[in-house]
Amino acid sequence: MSNTPALVLLSGGLDSVTALAWAARQNFEIETTISFSYGQSHVHELEAAAAVAWYFGLPHKLVNLTPISGSRLTDLGDIPQGRDLAALNENIAPTYVPNRNMILLAYAAAQALLGPVTHLIGGWNAADASNYPDCREEFLAATQQTLRLATLRDFTIVRPLIQDYKPAIVQRALELGAPIHLTTTCYLGNAKACGICDACQLRVAAFQQNGVIDPIPYAVEIDWASCQPYVEVSR
Repeated sequence: MSNTPALVLLSGGLDSVTALAWAARQNFEIETTISFSYGQSHVHELEAAAAVAWYFGLPHKLVNLTPISGSRLTDLGDIPQGRDLAALNENIAPTYVPNRNMILLAYAAAQALLGPVTHLIGGWNAADASNYPDCREEFLAATQQTLRLATLRDFTIVRPLIQDYKPAIVQRALELGAPIHLTTTCYLGNAKACGICDACQLRVAAFQQNGVIDPIPYAVEIDWASCQPYVEVSR
């Protein structure tokens, strides 16, 4: 994909950062990275996104949107914590932000039209698809076609992780030398990850399955007994 102009939707979380590392390895010509403030409680992810963009030496644009209501991540009460991972397979999670990815992709495409970008890259994956309908393959394929019709540009929504669950994403991140230590996942958005919200539990379990200690700090003690220290790959 050398010299293919691209824009990366970068949340600052593990998934989008892994997708960015993949895109860099594939030699996309990354014109910019873009992040969105949409009323999320975990605004720390926006700082993480900026740090990751700086790490890769890429431009970063932060877009401030009108807050999106209707989610535990925005305005519907406390973030669920301590749930059984087996319970995370409900059709739509309480942390689903209504129509978020349609909104973000539409804005990203509008931004892309200001330059030569034809490829929009993001970290949508199989794990999130189970709880978030706007992370599913059928949604992304339909949105790609909609953007082409709306803009008359041959946009491609690139989703390199769409078949991956969290352990596979961690494995990819390690293999790609992604700056895992700069990422944030916790829905609470504090300096230390809570370790017990849905996102934290999935992340911890994925690192444990890969036998690697997650380099980010946690507010609770995590059982890393059988895991090896994370080693940052020099770029």
